[in-house]
Amino acid sequence: MVSKRESMKMEISTCLEQALDNLQSIWEEIGICQENRTERQNTVLLHMRNLLEEMVSEEKELRNRLLTSVETCGEEIFKLSQELAVAPYEAEEGLTILQLEKRLRLEVETLNKEKDTRMGELKELKDVEQQLCDMLCTTPYYIATGTIPSKEQLETLQEHINTLTAERDSRQATFTSTKRAILSLLNDLEQGPNTSFEREIICEEEDSFTLSKENMEALHVLQSELEHKLQENQRTAEELRERITSLWNRLTVPQEERQEFLEQTTGHKPTILKMLEDEANRLDLLKKQNIEKVILGSRDELEAWWEKCYYSREQKNSFAGFYEDEYTEELLEQHDQQLALVKIYYEDNKEIIELVKKREVMWKKMLEFEKRANDPNRFFSNRGGKLLQEEKERKKINKDLPKLEQSLSDRIQEFEESKGRPFLVDGCRFVDYVAAQWAAHEAEKQMAKSKRHQAKKKETEKEMLHGSRPNTPAKRPRLPPSSTNNTPKRRKGTPHKLRNTPARRKALADANSHSSHKEAPSMFSMSTVSGNTGHGSNMSDSITSTCTTYSDFAKELDSANRENYRSSTLPSPKGPRSFSRIGLL
Repeated sequence: MVSKRESMKMEISTCLEQALDNLQSIWEEIGICQENRTERQNTVLLHMRNLLEEMVSEEKELRNRLLTSVETCGEEIFKLSQELAVAPYEAEEGLTILQLEKRLRLEVETLNKEKDTRMGELKELKDVEQQLCDMLCTTPYYIATGTIPSKEQLETLQEHINTLTAERDSRQATFTSTKRAILSLLNDLEQGPNTSFEREIICEEEDSFTLSKENMEALHVLQSELEHKLQENQRTAEELRERITSLWNRLTVPQEERQEFLEQTTGHKPTILKMLEDEANRLDLLKKQNIEKVILGSRDELEAWWEKCYYSREQKNSFAGFYEDEYTEELLEQHDQQLALVKIYYEDNKEIIELVKKREVMWKKMLEFEKRANDPNRFFSNRGGKLLQEEKERKKINKDLPKLEQSLSDRIQEFEESKGRPFLVDGCRFVDYVAAQWAAHEAEKQMAKSKRHQAKKKETEKEMLHGSRPNTPAKRPRLPPSSTNNTPKRRKGTPHKLRNTPARRKALADANSHSSHKEAPSMFSMSTVSGNTGHGSNMSDSITSTCTTYSDFAKELDSANRENYRSSTLPSPKGPRSFSRIGLL
């Protein structure tokens, strides 16, 4: 098989021979001599040689350009790869110069496009960041000028922009709310913007305000200053109102006049403060003109504060001016000083005093619930679950009161350790005060219990002597007549059964043993015997200690004293006798 190169040679040789034959024929026809023909043949050969050399030269030049391009592209790829922070391109093995040059050229184009994309994204992000930084007065994220940012740098820049955006929104919201608060404060203080910074806040557009840290701090400082001024005005207004109220009370100003003035002076604006100051000055002048009346009013107010602070009689008596009868400016000043001291004491110990007050309220409620629990008539007023609600409240108080006392004791102990002096309630330490209250309460309960026991014992003895008395039932609302109401009526004169309680059995046994040397009829009545048919064994044990035989007992029933005993079981001496139930003994 002939190769392409051999075929090419044969074709060139054929073409050359044909051309030379044609030339030779033309030369012969023209009549060119041999010498000229030889020259012309040499010229053809020279042209052929030059053409081939030129063609070879051009191909060599192409090869050199391709090699140069490969080298240039390789260098550019390496540079771009470093700038873009990517791995450099590595060509496959076995590529020709043309293939390698094409691959490298395409890689350079790809890297350049990536470079342009990153630089464009960087410019956009930098523009947004610069606006935010100008607004917030912060430093931009640093990326060296003229360098291509890496993907990590672009992501970090985007995160930085997001952070700045969130900070801008937060500061903008803070500025808006603070501006609104400052406007309200200026309105309450009845003043306008005085400084350039205040005018920038109040008068300029919100978008034009620079949200720098310094401006935000200055904004908060301004708000704090205005709030402090407002608090001062509030405190001044409260002090003036307290002073005016105190003077009103001392001067016994009518309630209508007070109410009218208070309605006109609500709030704490400067104009209101001026009105309050004028009223206080007017009342001070009246105070000097009515010194006795004012001192008596001061004493009433001082007594109210003493009670509020749980002062004892000794503490009250320590202020000797309270009992002087010569009313002077000096005496009024002493009362004012004493009143100021009591108020300071209250303010310094307000939390503890309020807890003591809360404990006193809970204590009174506990006593009230215990009193209600001992009331036998409470069941007749139980409407809407009132008893259940009271029981819940009683349990809650019984649970919370010890906790409050313990917490209060701890607070007072801390106070005493820090102040170095005892905290007194009604002249004694709080722990002793509470212990005394509980001891008095327990003593009162024991006394009431003893009284009930004594009354019950006397009633039992009376019943043993004269028989049980029928209990009169509480009146009940009448039921409408009904044909189905077939409840048999209680036989008139039938006594209630006595409850065979351990206390009653003990009392009966004591009475029996005490009267064992007396006559049997003086101890038991027939109603006492018949009232415990459900517990005959217990009762018979007590009775047999006195009634030795039935004949003695029956003999006594026929005596003249029979009329002193009441019984629903035995008939009267005038009627027929029947001792069927007595036989149970």
